[in-house]
Amino acid sequence: MRSIYRPGRRPSQKIRRLPLGSPSSARRSGSPLTHPLLIHAVVLGSLGAILAYGLAGLSISGESAAWKPHAWVPRLLVIASAFLIATTLYRLIRR
Repeated sequence: MRSIYRPGRRPSQKIRRLPLGSPSSARRSGSPLTHPLLIHAVVLGSLGAILAYGLAGLSISGESAAWKPHAWVPRLLVIASAFLIATTLYRLIRR
């Protein structure tokens, strides 16, 4: 956490903040590529693809006895992507 005190000053001597309407506090308009909804949609789409890939891996590893020892990899993909999808959706709904 950044301190609002200047180095070398006592804590009782706070720096005055500029009012909200001042030019230095004005925000620049962001790029449309950094819009939170777009970013969340791209993340959810990517995680959905990873989830589908993990589910396909689970079905393939269940069919063959040779792949049974390696079933932890798609299982890990499914668990991790499902958790991240849930947390991303929770963040979107909370907004």
